[in-house]
Amino acid sequence: MNSTLGPETDRALSVSRRSVDVLQREYPGSRWVIHSDASEARKARVIRFSAHDNSRQAALRLYASPIAARRQAAGLQYGAAMNSVHGHGVPRVYAWFEDASALLMEWRPAPHLETVLMRAALAPMRHRDSVRRVGEWLRHFHALDRIEDAALEAQRYRVLLRRRLAAAPAGAAVLAMDPLWRDATAWLEQQLQLLDGHSVPFARTHGDFTFTNVLVEPSRITGIDIWAEQRLPAAEDLARMFVYLAIGDVFPLRARVVPVALPVRRAQQALFEGYGSRVDPRSRTWQLLVCFEALARYLALQDRLVRRNSFSERWKVAGLRVLLTGIVAGV
Repeated sequence: MNSTLGPETDRALSVSRRSVDVLQREYPGSRWVIHSDASEARKARVIRFSAHDNSRQAALRLYASPIAARRQAAGLQYGAAMNSVHGHGVPRVYAWFEDASALLMEWRPAPHLETVLMRAALAPMRHRDSVRRVGEWLRHFHALDRIEDAALEAQRYRVLLRRRLAAAPAGAAVLAMDPLWRDATAWLEQQLQLLDGHSVPFARTHGDFTFTNVLVEPSRITGIDIWAEQRLPAAEDLARMFVYLAIGDVFPLRARVVPVALPVRRAQQALFEGYGSRVDPRSRTWQLLVCFEALARYLALQDRLVRRNSFSERWKVAGLRVLLTGIVAGV
């Protein structure tokens, strides 16, 4: 083992050595390098490994919480059936070190969807094809378990929004004086009252389906950071991805300055082209879930802006404001 890891905690060094043992058993005769550029991911610290000839790479994720490690391991193990679907998959799990709250998995050196779309901003066909393929991935993922109708629970979204407000007090203070926030939350509450108990398709959801949790390669889409624990409205995954896509998209250009109908947005068109018709993008439920995800993102971005001024965050906030204005106005 050639290590350039540098000073680390006992846990990191111990689990890194155990990881190399696992990889050498998996690939006899291989030698592995531990890279020094450890990074932070959601709820985990990531240490990367590569074979001496760069033919393979792996990642060790060290979680602060054993619960998070267990959830991620379960999510990836659940999604492993995706690897039998041509062109779609999840990272392979090599080992779960339960005693150390750590997970050793395949590392795929591919760009996130966000990066791919930034590069393809002025290439409409490439942009659309990438989003369509991601929609296809989600369709196959939802199909791993049964998809069946169940009652929408309005109270769940009220509770989730209250929790997010409590977790982002600086952003909440800013939005308390924002007329758009007031109008959009009032619209959301009105729709929750109307649609409570409404029958919608439920599936076992990804849990955090955003453009940073999808890797795009020419012949494969890989979903990462999977928290597939709950059966929830299938449209939740779609709505979260759509909001992330829409707020940064430059097309149609008028959508950056004036509200446009959701079906006009190329992000929605491409996403549903890949996902199919199991979820109705013309339904009030779809608009409700898009509004909820947009409000949640709006709150998170405003909270960040209080602490650090950022052009990219302001760009996204501007996109969210137009999106929310259109929903509230019924465009």
